[in-house]
This record gives sequence, C-alpha cells and structure tokens, in this order.
Amino acid sequence: MIKRTVAVILTVIICVLAVSCGKDSDAPEGMHLVSLEGEPFKLYVPEVWTDNSSSGISGAYYSALNNITVSARYHSHENAAITLDEYVQECAKTYAESLKLFDLKEKNPAVLGGNDALELKYTTEYKGVGFTVRQLITNHGGDGEFVILSFYCPTELFDENNAQFDSIIEVFVLCEGQADTGDCVTDKKTPEGMKIASSDEIEYRLYVPNSWVCSSESGKSEAYYPESGKPNVTVTSFSPDDEMTAEEYFAMCEAQYKDTLSGYEFISKADRTVAERSGVSYTYKVRYGEQSIKLMQTVFVYNQMIYSVTYTALEDRFDAHMADVNAMLDSFIFR
Repeated sequence: MIKRTVAVILTVIICVLAVSCGKDSDAPEGMHLVSLEGEPFKLYVPEVWTDNSSSGISGAYYSALNNITVSARYHSHENAAITLDEYVQECAKTYAESLKLFDLKEKNPAVLGGNDALELKYTTEYKGVGFTVRQLITNHGGDGEFVILSFYCPTELFDENNAQFDSIIEVFVLCEGQADTGDCVTDKKTPEGMKIASSDEIEYRLYVPNSWVCSSESGKSEAYYPESGKPNVTVTSFSPDDEMTAEEYFAMCEAQYKDTLSGYEFISKADRTVAERSGVSYTYKVRYGEQSIKLMQTVFVYNQMIYSVTYTALEDRFDAHMADVNAMLDSFIFR
C-alpha cells in the first residue's frame, strides 16, 4: 500500500491533469501545437520536435540528448502594477541569484504574438555544459500578467538551431485563456467562496476555492489551479496493519521517495491541526526533467487510518497558492 501511495504522488508530480491541445486545424504548415489546454497562447513547433507538455508546461524538445528545448508559460504577478521592464529586471535578478552561472548577453525590444516584448539572451551552465538561453516576455491579459517564451540550447549548437527558434517565435499566437473551473457542488457546511472536490461517497469533505478546477463526481479527491504547471492538491489514505503515527508513516514514504524521486530534498516539517486532529506538514523538493517541483504533504491520523493531503507546484509558484492550500486544510472535515 505504501508503494501505491508513492505511485499516486508520483502521478501528481508529473501533472497528469495537464492535457495537450493535440492537433489544431490552424497550425501553420509543417508545425504542430504543443500548448496545454486553456493557456492564453498557442505554441507551435516544427513537426520534427517532440511534444513535452506532459511535464505540465507547454513545450517541446528537438533533441532530448542535447537538451534543445522550448517552453512557454503564463504568469500572473502578485503586483498588478509591475511594468514589463520591471518584470524582466526581476526575472534577470532571480536568475542571477538562483543559477550557478548567469551571464546576461543582451536585452532587446522584440515582438511576441503581435505584442511588444523584451528579449533576454544569456548564458548559463547545466551539468557542466554551457547553454545559451533566449527568453521573450510580453504583457498579456491584463495588468501584471505575462507570457514567457523560452529557448534552451547548448551554446556550441546554438548558431545552427537559432533559425528554428526564430520560426517558432514567428508563428507564436496570443489568445484568450479558457476559464474552466469544473463543477461547483456545495453543501450546508461549504465555506463561502469554496466548493466540494471529493466524492459524496467518501468519509471526508475536501473543500477548495471556486477558482480551482475539480470534479466532485470523478471518484478522486483532487483539484488544480488553472495555470502553467497546474499546481494541485490531492488526498490519499492508507490503512496500516498496525497502529502508526503520522511521523512513522512519512518516514516510510520518505525512504521510497529517496529511491524513486529524482533530486529528492527534504526542506522542513511543521505541526498543524486538520479536522481537529494533530498532523504534520512535510515540505520537500524533487526534480522532473528541467523543472524543480515543491511539495507539502500534510499527514494525520483518523480512526487508525493515515490521511495525506499533498500540495504540489512548480517551485517558483509554490508560495503563490499557499493561502488557498491553507484554506483547504483549515476547512477539511470528516462527515
């Protein structure tokens, strides 16, 4: 059963909720669509590129061996008043602080999807290999809302592949995102602004904010926030053969994570109360491809059953949704 629980969490990490748009009748000749459903853009790449949107990010790769990739994502900044230039400066500062090597080569005006944009070109290093990155950023959708298109290529291969990058930029389309929040089922105990994300046949209620996507009839207790990477919350349960504490359960899980999850790194633990039961929230990081994923797994015991409420998000979007996740944990109840 422990292995099954780990498999569930692994499934969450690889973002199976992300669905590629697939074929598109408007695709330019020789190109195909690799955007996730609902994104406020359409990312087309040459047919020889491989769709990589199952990672939870709209993107593709030309060479997995050489890590020649393209990705696009939408970001709504917490500061709605931030300008494009300020946002790009903030991105560059973040890269300089987080990357072992960051050498900004150029910052130039550009056009992306018909909108004015700024383009950064910088070099960095990944696993001992020098990379050149082109990143185009534009305002789209409202104040503080941005679309970012990024290309990664080993520096020694950059010149021969730059024309491919230009062709992708040329056909990039900005559009309206699709607002899909799933169903909206409530009961008499539903907190204001929330809805039910768990089946009526389950012994507990998982309430989530109305802005999250869920289906109360899916048989699963899960929900996700509709943005690139699809931050998500899922609930699993485990029936041990003998009485077990939350700490003992996570110790068993952690042994599996270290063996199964790439780049597992424990960050912290914190006591908290869920459904009037004492629990523990464990925060840790893993890697999936090029992405750093951050998780908070909250574990507690009820009627000798172990329950886990696991929040998963791209590391740079983890904090942005913590208020929603705390509201889910605070409102979680047993029926």
